Amino acid sequence: METIWSYIECFSTILVACELLFCVPMLELKVSRPTAISAIAVFLVVFNSRNINNIIGADAGSVTHWVITFSAVAIFAASVVLIHLIFRSTKRLALFYASAGYATENLIFYVRNIDQYFPAFPLEGPRLFIFKLSCSLIIAYAVYIFLAKRYPRGHEPNVSGPFMLSFVVITLLVTNILNTWIRVDGIQRPPVALYAVICNFMLLMIEFDVFRHSSMEQERQVLEQIMVERERQQRLSQENVELINIKCHDLKHQIAALRDMPAGSERDRTIGELEQAVLIYDSTARTGNPALDTVLTEKSLLCEGRSIEFTCIADGSCLDGIGAVDLYTLFGNALDNAIEAAEKLPIPEDRMIFLRVERQGAFARINLENTCEGTVELVDGLPATSKDDERYHGFGLKSIRMIVDRLGGNMVITPTEGRFSLSILLPIVMPDGQVAH
Repeated sequence: METIWSYIECFSTILVACELLFCVPMLELKVSRPTAISAIAVFLVVFNSRNINNIIGADAGSVTHWVITFSAVAIFAASVVLIHLIFRSTKRLALFYASAGYATENLIFYVRNIDQYFPAFPLEGPRLFIFKLSCSLIIAYAVYIFLAKRYPRGHEPNVSGPFMLSFVVITLLVTNILNTWIRVDGIQRPPVALYAVICNFMLLMIEFDVFRHSSMEQERQVLEQIMVERERQQRLSQENVELINIKCHDLKHQIAALRDMPAGSERDRTIGELEQAVLIYDSTARTGNPALDTVLTEKSLLCEGRSIEFTCIADGSCLDGIGAVDLYTLFGNALDNAIEAAEKLPIPEDRMIFLRVERQGAFARINLENTCEGTVELVDGLPATSKDDERYHGFGLKSIRMIVDRLGGNMVITPTEGRFSLSILLPIVMPDGQVAH
C-alpha cells in the first residue's frame, strides 16, 4: 500500500493538482469534461515522476544533478502543454498558471519533507503522515481562496509583457535546480527550507499582484467601454427617431394624396402601402418578459431601418429569474453583433437574423443566427475583430460569456460559411431564486 501511495503522492501528481487550482475556476474547458479527465489521467501515467526516477536511476543516486533537474523541467513543460490543450488559454497564459501551480507545489513539497529538513521534528509515523497531509491541504485551500477564487473567469492576468513571466519562470527554475542539488547532496537544512518557502511565497505574491493590476486595468476598460456604449446607444436612438420621422413624413404625404384620389385600384394600392408603413409601429415584442420586450422592440426597429429581416420566436417567461440588466446586456450585445454583421451584406434580401428563446426542461435555450460575409474567424474562442480599435475587440461577446458563466450556463459559437450561430443554455431561475428542476 505504501508503494502504491508513493506513485500517487509524487511531483507530477501534486504539480497538476496545484495547476488545476488555478485553471478550473479561471479558464473554460476547450474540450469536453470526460476528454479533459482522460487527458489528465494519461498525463499522470505517462509523466509519473516516480516512474521516471526509477527509469533514470535517480532513487539509486546513479545519475547527475542535471538529469534530475531536466526530468522535473520536462514534466513541468508537458503540464504547460496539457493546460493549453484542454483549456481555452494562450500559451503565455498556460505558462503563467502552470508557474503558479509549480510555486504552490514547491510550498507543499517542503511540508511533505519537513522531517528531512527538520531532523528534530517531534512527530513520526501515522501522526506525521496526517500532519503532512493536513498542512498540504491547508496550503492548497489557502491558495485557492486568496488567489484563484478571488479572480474568477473574465479577470485574466495581463501576461503580454515578457519581463514578468520570464522573471517568474526563471526564478522557479533556479529554485528547482538549487533544491535538487541540495537533496542529492543530502544537505537539507532548516535555513534552506525557509529560504525556498519565502522565495515561492514571494512568487505567488508577485503573481497575485499581476492579477490585481490586471483586474484594475479591466475595470478601467469597462468604464471606457461604458462610455463608448453610451455614445453608440445615443446614435442608435437618434437613428430610430430619424426612421420614425421619415415614416411619418411619408404617411403625411400619402394621406394628403389619398384625400384627392378617386376610388379605384390606385386608391387601394395606396391604402395597402399605408398599412404596410404602419406595421413598423406594431413591432412591439410581446414575449412575456418586459425587459426582453424592450430590447427586441428596439432591435426590430433597427433591423427595419437597415433592411434586415428579423424573425423572433421567444418565450420570455423562462428568463424571468434573470435580472433586467443582464438581459439588456446579453440580448443587446448579441443582437448588435448580428445586426452589424448582417448589414455588411450588399444585397438586402440576404440580410437575415433569426432568434429563438424557448424552455427546454430545466433550462432556457437561446439560439441566435444571422447571415454574414464569408466565415467568421475565431481567436481564443471569440470572433476576430474587424474594427480599427482593437481595445474593444470582442467586448460584447466577452460580456455575454461572463454573464453566462455567472449564471451557471454554457455558450457555444458556431461560424459557418455565410452564417454565424450563437447558442446559449441557461438554468431557469424561479422568482424565489431557486433553480428549476
